[in-house]
Amino acid sequence: MKKYSSFFVVMILYAGVVFSMESSTSTSLDFPKISPSGFARLRYTIDTTAGAKDGFTIAQVRFGLKGEISKDVSFSFTLEGTNTETNNNKALYDVYMDVKSIPYFTVRLGQFKYKFSLEQCVPDAELELINKSDVVSNLVSPTRDIGIEISKDISIMSLKSNWSVTVVNGSGSNQADENNNKTVTGRVIFTPVNGLDLGGSIYDGTSSSASITKDRIGLEVKYEFEKIMCKAEYIWGKDNNTKKEGYYVTIGYTIMPSVVLLTRYDLWDSNLKKVSRGTFGLNYFLDKNVLLRNNYEQKMESPSIKNDLIMTQLQIKF
Repeated sequence: MKKYSSFFVVMILYAGVVFSMESSTSTSLDFPKISPSGFARLRYTIDTTAGAKDGFTIAQVRFGLKGEISKDVSFSFTLEGTNTETNNNKALYDVYMDVKSIPYFTVRLGQFKYKFSLEQCVPDAELELINKSDVVSNLVSPTRDIGIEISKDISIMSLKSNWSVTVVNGSGSNQADENNNKTVTGRVIFTPVNGLDLGGSIYDGTSSSASITKDRIGLEVKYEFEKIMCKAEYIWGKDNNTKKEGYYVTIGYTIMPSVVLLTRYDLWDSNLKKVSRGTFGLNYFLDKNVLLRNNYEQKMESPSIKNDLIMTQLQIKF
């Protein structure tokens, strides 16, 4: 049943996209508007694990083009040489277009970062800490998929909200669908007052040719007031009969416009095996597009082992 309902939704959206693109053609000489974008990260890591080697790495390199084809159609095309999310390790990362001329909704089609979880939805170049939380890294993976998404901002008096629904293959980036079922994700964010966001996400899908059930539920909150930022997230997941869950809490304080102090506690529980981690960070903006992140990660297991990380990462973006 899920297979046919997803197909019905996709066909309606495709029809709307085609109609809107035909009706929004523009003769303006201002289009297309195209500009380059991307970022690069150089990292030095000290790993206290026995036998581990310290050293420099090219953590990430991403280059792309963004632009507007018309007043109602924009696109993004991104390559990443360090992409390891797919088995074939293709460099293609994002390739999608946004159509804004459909009444009431914005539609995105292609390969993109689907909306599930707060940390997943933050642009990669704007993440506060070097590594994502364990719960997001494990339960929101892969981060990209191929499909179609509709989203809408809705305001009722002072209450602002954003809604999104996505239908994707469920196989990840650069991969054909592995089964006949489609994966559906949804996310809603409410902003009752300025600076406070409350939200939730769902993920209902299958993975692999064996159609393994893959369910996720997420809750999130973010609050920003003057120099203080606090955000937290809880995600529960189940792959067939295996349950997994975890959470994190991140607090940041802007000492001065160029210096931000950060701390995060996160816990990951997979099949009754709990691993927690404390992260301490100091971010220094040499320029608005040049950021030096410094992180110390203290992992806490039982029994305790020596595996803490000290990382310094220089990021440039454009």
